[in-house]
Amino acid sequence: MSKTNKGEFNNEGEALEKIGQDFNDWCFILTSHSLQAAYAIIAANWAVHGTAQEILGNWFSKWSMVFVFLFIGVNLLATRWMICMHYRQFLYAEEDPARWAKEFQESRGKRSFWPYTKKIEYLGIMLRGIKTWAPVLAALLFVLSLFYD
Repeated sequence: MSKTNKGEFNNEGEALEKIGQDFNDWCFILTSHSLQAAYAIIAANWAVHGTAQEILGNWFSKWSMVFVFLFIGVNLLATRWMICMHYRQFLYAEEDPARWAKEFQESRGKRSFWPYTKKIEYLGIMLRGIKTWAPVLAALLFVLSLFYD
């Protein structure tokens, strides 16, 4: 639904805050739904194919499961990496509040990675891609497993 600018926001700061909150909400939804999809694909493979031997005997089912488990593993490792980078950035800010305030002023009104780092931003982009495409590919392989051995 498109909204016209008739007073929904009092200023540009509120609008920016809303965009940021919406972005965070959608990222949370992507994270939770991608994991739910991964679990559903595992369950669907077991429900349809019944045994490990049947799953391993069907190329599409087997690779569907491989992608799901790779996704879960990569997701966990990348999430841990993201936590470590955020913690380092927190310590960086805490160790020199004056430097942090200066960096804030320097980045204000500019396109900048601040208060994050380039690595945090790019890992976030990569994770969003993985969380989208790995379950989609695994689901596609599962669907193909229904029709081909």
